[in-house]
Amino acid sequence: MFLKKLFSKQKTKVEEPLPVPVIEKHVQHYSKEPYNFETITVDELVKKENTLWDLYTNQADGYLIKNFLSEKEVDTIMSNFDNVLNNDPAYTHVGYTYPAIFAEFSNRISQETEENKVKAIRTYFDKTTKFNDNFKNEFGVDVKTRFESLLKAISGNREIVVADGIDNNGKYPFATVRYLTPEVGLMSVHCGNYFGKTFEDFYKDLTKKVAVENQMSFFIMLQEPEVGGELTLFNFRWKLGQTKVDPREDNEIIQPDGTKMYVENDKEIIKDKIVPKKGDMILFQGGNIWHRVEMVKGNTPRITLGGFIGISIDKTKFYYWS
Repeated sequence: MFLKKLFSKQKTKVEEPLPVPVIEKHVQHYSKEPYNFETITVDELVKKENTLWDLYTNQADGYLIKNFLSEKEVDTIMSNFDNVLNNDPAYTHVGYTYPAIFAEFSNRISQETEENKVKAIRTYFDKTTKFNDNFKNEFGVDVKTRFESLLKAISGNREIVVADGIDNNGKYPFATVRYLTPEVGLMSVHCGNYFGKTFEDFYKDLTKKVAVENQMSFFIMLQEPEVGGELTLFNFRWKLGQTKVDPREDNEIIQPDGTKMYVENDKEIIKDKIVPKKGDMILFQGGNIWHRVEMVKGNTPRITLGGFIGISIDKTKFYYWS
């Protein structure tokens, strides 16, 4: 209005300034809609015989599988939860895991001398192999056999195998219990492909047999939190070169050209929240989709059992581990 009055006496027209050209070095492409995350029953899912391949190749995004375990089965597992507390869970700043997850184990052995690393690796995989073999007896439900049966049905007739440990020492855990403590418990924004680049030393042995890029994630809800703890999917996928200043960083993602995006502030970002209930399982493309688990609120911890799935280098089988 001020400019209009100022120039009205001269009867001149105010020209709009020419736009400054913008040189784009990198553009992150967003999906315009939330991911195709289908709520489904086990019986419905087993009819999709190539589900794992579709997830691996990004032809499918994910599934919320209702009542993978019954409430009674989950109650049975939780009634034996002292077996976790009595067997040296790996405590973190957000809660604890049992057995130790790969990131924690990787940190542990990186601090050992070369002489002690061999012993530490053998000790770890002895423990995780026993965890796999004894899970049914210790927790009262044969989750491992049930899970393998489902994976076999949706594998496109590929073999399903728990990944061998480093230097063929035992097996990785088929899944791990993850306990998130209220008011501090969360899983910061991440994707599996980011971890593949961040923990390359850990993946060095696994990548001899598993194509870890585009690995899939799964978890079963054993105990729902009162508030929070949702799985949040962000509407952009992994691009080679993306990183964070630290694995714990929960907002800033650094792009390949050094520019930054902020999941809390970018207006183009859609936050698609998935809320599994007790006994539900989530299976999704966690390697390629940036995601996080929101802060757990209230008084009830969030407890899940989960891990990862990847196709073999020769594409003839699927491995799973945690």
